[in-house]
Amino acid sequence: MSTTLTRRDLDAHRFPAEQCEALFEAVLIDDEVDAQTPLPDHVTLDHPQPLLIDGFRLCRQLWIEGVERAELLALLDRLARQRDLEPAERLRFKYARAKLKHLRFACALYRADHRYPAVMNAMTTAFGHLQDAFKNGQRGRVLREAWLCRAFLAAPVQAVLRREHDRLLPTDTAGFRRYLAHEVGGLEAALARPTVTGAQFHATRKIASRLVSFYDTMRTLRPAEEEFHRMSRAVAAVNGLMGSMHDVLVERRVAGLQDYHREAFALPDEIRGRIGALAVRYRAAGL
Repeated sequence: MSTTLTRRDLDAHRFPAEQCEALFEAVLIDDEVDAQTPLPDHVTLDHPQPLLIDGFRLCRQLWIEGVERAELLALLDRLARQRDLEPAERLRFKYARAKLKHLRFACALYRADHRYPAVMNAMTTAFGHLQDAFKNGQRGRVLREAWLCRAFLAAPVQAVLRREHDRLLPTDTAGFRRYLAHEVGGLEAALARPTVTGAQFHATRKIASRLVSFYDTMRTLRPAEEEFHRMSRAVAAVNGLMGSMHDVLVERRVAGLQDYHREAFALPDEIRGRIGALAVRYRAAGL
């Protein structure tokens, strides 16, 4: 199928609320390190296009039905006034950003061009910068980022965002396989370097994040398929280890202790080993 799907097409099939909840439960643990779940013996590389389209539909529905613009505006107004949030409010902000990130990943995974839409990418990045700012006590930066994020919630910008997720030129089986090969190549490129900078480390972690997003969605759509569950948990371990280390890198950058873009370091052995095992498993499958 090479036809662009419109909002009407995408809305033609709605998933039960329980399925959206199951997806978000998976998303919330996509950075937990699970040492007990090994990689599956075989990795499927060729996925039918209807399943890939359903993956986009489910991620899109999670965002549309799971985030209230008014609630986000209230959180941003509080951040602008007080420069921080209460623990429960921080959690609500985190959840909203997680759903937006998951939709952004879905665009890279399931669109034929495998790219992030411009407004969605900029908005997700801004929300991430704001979260980093209030987590690290950067009060002046919190104010600036809160106002920027508020601008993304303005009606004209939101109209553009809706157009971005209300149209889908879907990838097909062959296109998705090529995309997987590109992502695994990115993991192998990181392994080939003796050292990486913080920025290079983050770029590699994004690959793991996109992969765990894919398997979180697939195991929600096909809960009986053990391969999807095991890949979700195995890649989540990589994502979690890298996420914890990236938090430290951001803290060191904020404190002026490390140049995020220039100072290089060796990948920790556990992270290197898990990435290597993942890449080997994909190549063994014929990627």
